[in-house]
Amino acid sequence: MATREATQFAFRAQKDMGVCNAPPASAVSVDQLAKPAEEVRALAYSPNGKFLAWAVASHVQVVDAHSLAPVAQIDHPGVLDVRFSPKGTYIVTWERMGRTNDAEPTTNLKVWDAATGVLHGGFVQSSFVAAAIQWTDDEKYCAKLFPGQVRFYTPGSMTKPTLTLKLDGVAAFSVSPGLSPSVAVFVPERKSKPALVHLYTLGSFASPVANKSFFKAEKVEFFWHKLGTNVLVLTQTDVDKTGRSYYGESSLYFMAAAGNFDCRVSLDREGPIHDVAWSPTEKEFVVVYGFMPTKAALFNHRVETIFDFGVAPRNFVRINPHGRIITIAGFGNLSGQVDMWDRKTLKKICSVDAHGASFCEWGPDGRYLMAATLSPRLRVDNGIRIWHYSGALVYNREISELYQVDWRPAPASLFPQRSALSPVPEGIAIASDSDAKKDAKPPSAYRPPHARTRETDSSSPRSLSDIAEQKSFGGVATQRTVPGAAPRLPVGANPNAAAKTAEKKRRRNRKKLTKDDTSGDNNESEKDADSTSATPAKDAALVTDIDILKKIRQLNKKLSQIETLVKRRDQNEALEDNQISKIEAKPQIESEIATLTARLSDLS
Repeated sequence: MATREATQFAFRAQKDMGVCNAPPASAVSVDQLAKPAEEVRALAYSPNGKFLAWAVASHVQVVDAHSLAPVAQIDHPGVLDVRFSPKGTYIVTWERMGRTNDAEPTTNLKVWDAATGVLHGGFVQSSFVAAAIQWTDDEKYCAKLFPGQVRFYTPGSMTKPTLTLKLDGVAAFSVSPGLSPSVAVFVPERKSKPALVHLYTLGSFASPVANKSFFKAEKVEFFWHKLGTNVLVLTQTDVDKTGRSYYGESSLYFMAAAGNFDCRVSLDREGPIHDVAWSPTEKEFVVVYGFMPTKAALFNHRVETIFDFGVAPRNFVRINPHGRIITIAGFGNLSGQVDMWDRKTLKKICSVDAHGASFCEWGPDGRYLMAATLSPRLRVDNGIRIWHYSGALVYNREISELYQVDWRPAPASLFPQRSALSPVPEGIAIASDSDAKKDAKPPSAYRPPHARTRETDSSSPRSLSDIAEQKSFGGVATQRTVPGAAPRLPVGANPNAAAKTAEKKRRRNRKKLTKDDTSGDNNESEKDADSTSATPAKDAALVTDIDILKKIRQLNKKLSQIETLVKRRDQNEALEDNQISKIEAKPQIESEIATLTARLSDLS
């Protein structure tokens, strides 16, 4: 039996890029890759797995996905996205749109030859759209949406369209896979007219093969079966007029490409439709729908329910390339639990925890499921995890600021699956969630930024209140307290005794501070008796510099009020007796502020 190539995946991060062999191989980085010195902005495999391309600031590099030997280099700066045609013959790049000296927009969506780097043509695409250019599987045509029409080009001559589908108000389109491609177009609602979806046979645009009209549809997603014989149309609105859903309203419609059957998919639970997935081997599909907790169900090609997976907090579904394992998970703001079901027995195999994941896909062999936590959605705990369908974690790697990860595509026929699910291969290492974190430091208490570079010492102040406490009492409290809350006491302690002890401590500190402030030359004190008598006796209770600052702030507020009263008096406005008394107390307040400022200087 001929040996097949190991499955492979590639990733890019802020400071790294790599290509790795996936389980059941050693799952280590491939050494032949010459990593670029610049940050990688985009990364993509060709759909047939032949090429791997990445974009940096100055150029686009294309390599052989197996040997990683250079194939072509496209010296075109500023590329932000890279995509291949179905057979990997052409590569499509997108960059930000610029303008010429005549204020005309420049072409920023370009088609290149993947093997030679020769430019075949370009278009203007103001904003990034993932499927801006769509291809037929045989690469005979590529299509792009224009106002009121969809134009089809042959890759060898992209200056003039070969075919044109004209339809007023067309807002989206989709080219089906398969040997006899169809084209689905969408026209949103206009005034009182319903939205429309038309299906055409490629090249026969005189009349549609199938039509479907419906209301409450501002945008759509098309989900084609692998053979292109059927399509699911997911319609959505931005706003739910009933107010029951934050995500708007959604509906699902089934249409046959032959035009002999279409209907709305009846769902027995109210709420949005979260995800849809076709089986790659059968004419059946899974829908996850409803308000949380959601429901998942399996339907056949006649839109009849085959199996109900039950109710759980889930919003994601994928089916492995052999159509045998169905993955239903809850990502985003959900817990990240992933359930794996056997399609043959319709029983749950296992559940795994992929918390925080923003990417989840089956490998081409249909035996290993990858989940990754990516930036910028989450900037912590970024990394890659891979599970065998039995639930065993076989790969776990943390990568700082991981932006993207992708499997290398390969035909499922290279990896035949047995009728009975096989266990984890012998000799493969079973990873653990704790392996990647065994060297990590245990979580510690929060420390503000200004204190993170100092040694963690109980006598080291951690905040402004700690600094004031250290200046006043020569130390920092070892136990943090909440203002206004009762102090925490040891188990078995007498609350009354603890309160008396704390009160005695406060009195001693106040006496000590008062003694220090009044010590000095007695003659000097006698000479300034008049000025010191102006200071209230209650100021002796100002123990810390925080207390003094609060008192100064209060006195300054009184001064600003007095200034306002003085202006009113100068304008010959009649004042009340209490207002006149405030103005007369201005010298006393100013003297008190000066005294407190001097005390604050002594404390610092």
